[in-house]
Amino acid sequence: EGIDLDIWRGEGVVLTGPNGSGKSTLAWLLAGLTEPTDGDATLDGAPISEHADRVGIAFQHARLQLLRPTVIADVSLGADEDRARRALLSVGLDPDEMGPRRVDDLSGGQQRRVALAGLLVRRPDLIVLDEPYAGLDDEARKALAWTLAAARRLSGVTVVVVTHDLDNAEVLGERLIYLEDGRIEREEALGTGG
Repeated sequence: EGIDLDIWRGEGVVLTGPNGSGKSTLAWLLAGLTEPTDGDATLDGAPISEHADRVGIAFQHARLQLLRPTVIADVSLGADEDRARRALLSVGLDPDEMGPRRVDDLSGGQQRRVALAGLLVRRPDLIVLDEPYAGLDDEARKALAWTLAAARRLSGVTVVVVTHDLDNAEVLGERLIYLEDGRIEREEALGTGG
């Protein structure tokens, strides 16, 4: 409600706030899954919902996004295998080792990386991640944060992370936005974003 927010190409933004503050709703608006009841959510001047091919969203439960039985089959969905292999490398996974593995045999952190590779292979302009740290231990959280920072650096993709967990927030982006009761309560600068 009353959100006025610009996110710039290649920027990393972390959205946080208490339960019910509007984080997931804003994530869905930014991903074009929901249209605002009032106002506009745009990408390059047009409604985000018209640019579904330029936006990717990673849901809290990564396993629900993995649609094929093996890692390489899932990541290469809609792309050639060479691009899928490069996408796996970009998230720190060896395509020779991980490619033939069954997605059901992966750890939570590995599933998140595979889901992210599946988004990156499509070369989106914007990736929105909803609670990407859920269920991950400290080491996996840190690895995922650095993976996202590397993806931004290598591809120039804009990354918006919705999270309660502010560990490694300075690696994820340049701005931290606090939501409260559906409004932006405050913003603060973070580190250099990886």
